Amino acid sequence: MKYFILALLACASIAVAQDQIPERLLLTTGQYLGPGARAMGLGGTYTGIADDYSAIWWNPAGLAQVKRIELQGSLSRTSFKNETDYFGSSLDGSTSSLRLNDMGVVFPVPVYQGAMSFGIGYSQVLAFDRRTRVESPVDSNADWDDFDELESGRLGLWSFAGAVDVSPNLALGLGLNYWSGGDEYTLTGHYTDADSRIYSEQSITTDLSGIGANVGGLFRIGRTGRVGAMFHSPISMSLKEDWIIEGASGYDNYRMSYPAVFRLGGSISPGRWLVAADLEYRDWTSLSFRSDTPYRDVSKAEANQQIKDQYKSTTRLSFGGEYLFPAYGLRGRAGLSFAPTNYRASGGDDDKTILTLGLGILVDRSVMLDATYHFSSYTEQVTTGLTEDIRSNAALFTLSYRL
Repeated sequence: MKYFILALLACASIAVAQDQIPERLLLTTGQYLGPGARAMGLGGTYTGIADDYSAIWWNPAGLAQVKRIELQGSLSRTSFKNETDYFGSSLDGSTSSLRLNDMGVVFPVPVYQGAMSFGIGYSQVLAFDRRTRVESPVDSNADWDDFDELESGRLGLWSFAGAVDVSPNLALGLGLNYWSGGDEYTLTGHYTDADSRIYSEQSITTDLSGIGANVGGLFRIGRTGRVGAMFHSPISMSLKEDWIIEGASGYDNYRMSYPAVFRLGGSISPGRWLVAADLEYRDWTSLSFRSDTPYRDVSKAEANQQIKDQYKSTTRLSFGGEYLFPAYGLRGRAGLSFAPTNYRASGGDDDKTILTLGLGILVDRSVMLDATYHFSSYTEQVTTGLTEDIRSNAALFTLSYRL
């Protein structure tokens, strides 16, 4: 559970020193989505495809493949269900949200030879929605009698990107990104102290903003093959928190650097088939505080050392496939992704296997409607006495129009 230890430490920090960072830091967990129902329907396996607006995130070099002005917009519905076992007592928690996932435009520029295109728009990348409810047995040694922990919010980015063919088969792209978003966290519950049942209430509101860039390349092999590579720079993020704990309130403003992302992918499309694979690497030990931390008696140096002890690098592997039914103007697609945990203490229990299914419908020559369902289930067991069986899913709908 993301904030369980944070909640306990926050209560304790009013009276005593806190010498540890929270169990999980913001942005190290959440439901990663990315723009475009087609890309997500292929399991996020899009680095070596990237032939529509969503290339602005997956691989900006792919924008050079867009030969007509394209407008794209997407809606996402995410849901989260958490069945907890707390010292032998079970309880369900669930939450959901409906949001704009992305919107943007790609406009090609006439050139003497090759191709040049620019894209601009907004993309949601990470959803924070989560809920955890527990109720302990009367005769247990649990810290809490009961609590309801709820988190909601998202992180997205405004992007401007361009791509150009630098040779007959090679395109290069560059994107500049302004990240913005917010997170709302609340916890209400009861605990027993000296035979008295005490009500506790806490809330943290976080505003996030930052800057970053991504560069990519796409090499076309004949008419059927493509190989792509993409690098997201580290994100310099500002976090501004307003918190209320047991009636006391405060404000923290600090900076963090989030790790770079390296992605390599390829695709081949013989006839009506398309198959693709992606490899994504993040070194979470490079996550770091760039200013004083908001945690009492934890210096920047101590926090960064704890991060290196608690986190690890991850390599995500994904596969996707698509088949065209020309008589009906339909494209069926599916994807499978393996996302290992970045937190050492979990022992791999919360590694994620993500399944996606999707469908694309060509409404006419200019309009494409894509829909995708994204599903994962995993277990978290970091805190003593608490096990969480989690199911998260998302439905994504994208409408694209090319002039």
